[in-house]
This record gives sequence, structure tokens and C-alpha cells, in this order.
Amino acid sequence: MLKSNYLIINRTARAFDTMKLAGKAAVFIGENGKVIDFGVLALDSSVYAALFCDEARNVTFVINKTESKSVVTLIWREEEDYRRDLERLKSMTGMRFSPQNTRINRYAEAVAEKLKDGVKLRITDATDVSDMVKCPECGMFNPAGSIYCMDCGAEIC
Repeated sequence: MLKSNYLIINRTARAFDTMKLAGKAAVFIGENGKVIDFGVLALDSSVYAALFCDEARNVTFVINKTESKSVVTLIWREEEDYRRDLERLKSMTGMRFSPQNTRINRYAEAVAEKLKDGVKLRITDATDVSDMVKCPECGMFNPAGSIYCMDCGAEIC
């Protein structure tokens, strides 16, 4: 069980108490009522992908800015807070949020790495494993009909 909600930016975690929305930004407030360090997340055109996993109460954004590519993850301690804030994020941004499985962060990091290399990817929703094909190199499940693995880039026969 988590002790807090967390804002994780490129694998550095910060606890937050509440999330507020202001314009096209999410602002993360600590227990002291102040904005936490690096606690403002711009939800604008720099967001390449918005992913979520209900099982992990997790929302992950892949950020594609000219000067940097990053992965920003939000994890909620309580189910009720997660559901409420996910709906608020969806309605405020108007973005498409793709459902993922519990490997959401590994997937997001792989997308960010591809962006650094100048490769644009198609984001697909998680589906039942029976509808997927397993990569012979890394074992990642990919949508049936994929030519290349979405995780490692290996050719799928």
C-alpha cells in the first residue's frame, strides 16, 4: 500500500497531497499546502502520449519537447482520488488517453527513447494477451500484425 500520491519525473519521485488544474497545467500540492518542487506539469502540445493503468492507479505522460524527452508518472494511493483526477485530466486536456497494462512505465520510457532518436510511434491500447504476438527478442507483447516490436524494435516474424 502506498503511503502517498506520487509525481515521478524521469524516475525521481515526489510525494503530493492533491492535484489542482489551472488552465492547461496540473499543479501538485504537498501536505504543507505549497506547490512541490517541479510540481507544475504543462499539459499542452508537448504531450506526445497520455497513458493510464487502472490496476496500478497510474497515469503517465510522454513529453516531447525540443530540448528534452521525458516521462512523467502520477500514482495515486486511493482509488477514489485516482478515478476523480483521471476524469478531470481527460476532460481538461481533451487528449486521448490510452489504457495500458502494469508495464506502463517501461512502455512510456521506450516511447521516449524512440522520440530521442527521432522515431515517431503509434500508441496502441493494451488488449487481451490472446490478441497479441510475443517479441522473440525481449518478450514484449505487441498487437497482432506488428512488423516490429514496440519495446525493443526487433523484427517480429
